[in-house]
Amino acid sequence: MNGPPEGESGFQALVARARELRAARDHPPAEYPVLLDAALAELDHAIEALRLAEDSPEQPRTPGAKAAPYPFKAIFDHLPWPVILTDGQTVVRRLNRAAAELTGLHPGYAAGRPLAALLRPADRAALRAHAAAAAGGEGDRSLPVRLPGLPDGPLYATLTGIDAPEGRGRDVLVVLAPAPGPRTTGRTGDRAAPSAVVRQAELTGLLDRTARALLDREPSAAALGSVAGLLRDGLADWALLDLGAPDEPVRIAVHGPPAPDDAGLEKAFLQQDPRACPVAVEVMASGAVVVEQLTDDLDRLGADEDGAPLMVRADATALLSVPLTAPDGTTVLGALTLVRGGAGPPFSLLEAGAAEIAAGHMAVVARRGGVCGPGAR
Repeated sequence: MNGPPEGESGFQALVARARELRAARDHPPAEYPVLLDAALAELDHAIEALRLAEDSPEQPRTPGAKAAPYPFKAIFDHLPWPVILTDGQTVVRRLNRAAAELTGLHPGYAAGRPLAALLRPADRAALRAHAAAAAGGEGDRSLPVRLPGLPDGPLYATLTGIDAPEGRGRDVLVVLAPAPGPRTTGRTGDRAAPSAVVRQAELTGLLDRTARALLDREPSAAALGSVAGLLRDGLADWALLDLGAPDEPVRIAVHGPPAPDDAGLEKAFLQQDPRACPVAVEVMASGAVVVEQLTDDLDRLGADEDGAPLMVRADATALLSVPLTAPDGTTVLGALTLVRGGAGPPFSLLEAGAAEIAAGHMAVVARRGGVCGPGAR
C-alpha cells in the first residue's frame, strides 16, 4: 500500500469518532472498559495512518500543482489525538497541535527537550524505559502517565516504534489519551488557569502586596523573608531566599505548603548551604533568570544530608529562580528560587516577569538596609 489508507472523508470520520469517544466519558463506569478498547483501536488506526504517510514518497511539485494532500506533517499536525514524536531517549522531535494544547508547551520550546521531564517525577523512569524498548523493536506498549496541572487524572501513553528518516534508526510515536472516568472542571491544586488578563491583574495585586510589605517594615532579613512568603503564596509551592555574595550566600528563609507531604523537607531546605543548590548558584553567578518547564535533572536543587535529591522530595515539576540585582544592574545580592510540584502548571513568562520585579524591589531594600552579607539574619 503506497498511500494513506483513507481519503479526506476517512480522516474526517476519524475526527468525528474521536469526538464521540470524548463525549462517551459521561457514560456509566461499567461501560469504561469497552470505551477504552475503542479508544486504543482508534489510536492504532491513527498510528498506522502516520506510518503509511511517512513511508509514502512525496510527489514532486510542478508550477501550479497542488501539494500532496497527505504529507506526513499535515496528517501529524491535524490528528485529533495529542501525538508526540520522540527518539528512544524521549527527546522531543515534533508534537502536533493537540499535544501542544494539552501540555501548554510551544512546539519550538519542546523540540530537543526530554518528554519525560514534562511528567511527574515518579513516571519519568517508566516512560524512558518503555520508550527505549519501543525504539529497540521490542513492541508497542501503553502505560499511565501524569502531567502536572491536568484535572482529569492520568493519561494513557501508547508508544510505537517507527523507522526514522535519513537512517536515524527508530523513533517513538507517543499518543496520549485521557483515562476513562468522570470529568472535573478546572485544574487541580490551588492555582487555576485564568486568562492572561486575569492573571496579569492577580500578579499586579501580588506585587502591590509585596511592595507594601517592604515599605511597611524596617529593612531586615525578616522583612525580606516575609516577602518571599507572599511570593510563595501567589506563585509556588516552595520559596527559597538566599542572600549574600555569590561565593558566600546564606539561606535566609524557606516557605512551603502549610501541610507538606514531606514533613522534614522544610528543615532540609533550611539546613542546605546555598552553594550546594545548583540553580541558585547559577543564578547568582550569571545574574540571569532561570525558568525551567522541562527539566529531568534531579540535581537542580541539590540533595539532603542523606544524598536524596531535593527535586524528588519536593516532587518538583517546574523551577523559577531570579537574582536579587542591585540598582547598579550588575551586583547580585542573592537569589529567590520558586518551586512548583505535583499538579502545579509550568511557570509562565508573565509570572517570571512579576517575580523578577519583586526580586528587584527586595534587592533595593537589602542594599539600603545592609542586609546582603554573610552575617545577615
